[in-house]
Amino acid sequence: MSKVLSLFELNQLIRTVLETSLPDTFLVTAEIASCDVKNHCYLTLVDKEEDTIRAEIRAVIWAGRYKEIAKVFEKETGARLSKGIKILFQAEISFHERYGLKLTINNIDPSYTIGELAVKRREILERLVKEGLIDRNKGLEFPLVPQRIGIISSSTAAGYEDLMTHLTANAYGYRFITTLYEAVMQGDRAEASIVGALSKCADDAAALDIVVIVRGGGGQLDLQCFDSYEIGKAIALLPLPVISGIGHQRDVTVADEVSHSRAKTPTAVADMLITRVRDFEDRIDSLAHALAEGTRSLTMDMKNGLAAFSRRLEVAARNKLLGNSHLLTTFIKGLRYSLRLLQNEQQKLAGRESNVNHLNPLNILKRGYSITYNNGKAVRSASDVKVNDRLRTVLHEGEVLSRVEGRQSEKRPRSSRDKKTDGNANMKLYE
Repeated sequence: MSKVLSLFELNQLIRTVLETSLPDTFLVTAEIASCDVKNHCYLTLVDKEEDTIRAEIRAVIWAGRYKEIAKVFEKETGARLSKGIKILFQAEISFHERYGLKLTINNIDPSYTIGELAVKRREILERLVKEGLIDRNKGLEFPLVPQRIGIISSSTAAGYEDLMTHLTANAYGYRFITTLYEAVMQGDRAEASIVGALSKCADDAAALDIVVIVRGGGGQLDLQCFDSYEIGKAIALLPLPVISGIGHQRDVTVADEVSHSRAKTPTAVADMLITRVRDFEDRIDSLAHALAEGTRSLTMDMKNGLAAFSRRLEVAARNKLLGNSHLLTTFIKGLRYSLRLLQNEQQKLAGRESNVNHLNPLNILKRGYSITYNNGKAVRSASDVKVNDRLRTVLHEGEVLSRVEGRQSEKRPRSSRDKKTDGNANMKLYE
C-alpha cells in the first residue's frame, strides 16, 4: 500500500523534483493576459491557438529587475509592457509549498516582440490583398476642395489639438468644417472604438468630404492597435478617402497601407489639406488669368479682322457703286433714246390713227352713205340679193328695212370718191 502524504509533503516532493530535474532558467514565449505593477510586476501569461487559451501561468518580475527590464523594453519598442503583447523572456521556475508554481522573469527580449508585430502585420496585409481591399480606398477620387472633414481621434490627444490649431490658423484664411468622431487611440479598447468611429463616418458620408485619423506620437507598440485587420477593412470599405496621420515615421501600419494617403504627423495632415485647397485656388486663378488673356487676344484678333473686313467692304462697296453708276448712266442714256423712239412712234401712231378714222364706216355714214346687209352680210353687188330678200340698211342715224322687188346691174367706172365707199351704196333696186 502506498504511503499516505500530507499536502505539504506532496508539495515538498514536487518542489524537489522540479528543482533537481529542470534547468535553472528557460526561454519562453507567451502573450501577456494581464499586467499589474505594484512595486513588483505581476503578470498572467497565456499561450493561444487562434482564440483558444491552451496554457496559462502566473509570473512575476521583482522590483529590482522590473525597472531595468521595463526601461530597456520601452526604449526599444516605444511601449510599456501591457496586455496583448507577445514576449520572449528568460525565467526561472519555482514551486512553493503554499503558493504553488510560479515563473520569475529575469529578462525580456524586445526584438522578439517587434518581430512578432511585423509577422502579424504582414499576415493582415496579405489577407487584405487577397480580399481585394488593400487599394480600395486609394481608388477613391480625392476631393478638389476638402473642407468638410471627419476627424477620428481623442479630444484630449495632442495630435488632435495640433491638427485643429494648424487648420484654423492657416495663412490663407480658409475655413474648414470639422466633425470629431471620438475614439480611444491606444490600448485594449482602441480597435473597437476606431472601427465604431469609422462606421459613424460611413453613416455621415454625404456630409463629409474626407476622413482623417490622427493621434500624437508614440512608440511602435503604442500604435499596435492600428495593425488591425478590422480597422484596415473598415478603412477600405469607407466611401470616403482616408488620410492617416498617427504620428510616427519609422514603420508603416496596416491603417497607413490601406488609407488613401498617409502623413507623418497630424500637422502634416493639416498641411496636406491646406495645400490641396491652395492648389485648387491657384488653378482657378491660373484659369481666370488664361481666360482673361484668351479673351483679350480673341477680342484683339476679332477687332483686327473686323477692321480688315471693313476696309475690304468699303473698297468693294466703292467699286460696286462706281460700276453701278456707270451702268445707271448708260441705262439713263438708253432710256432717253428709247423715250425719243417712243415719242416718234407715238407721232406715227397718231398719224395712222387719223388715217384709220377717215376710213371708219361711221365717219363715212356721216357723209350720207349707208351700208345694206342681207342676212348679216354687207351687199356689195346686185348679184348678192334676190327678189323678195329682206334687206337691212344702216344709215348714220337709224336703220331701214326693205324687200327686194327687182335688181339691175350697171357697170360704170368708179371715181376715187366711190373707191372710198361701199360698192352697194349706189346700187339701184327696181323690178
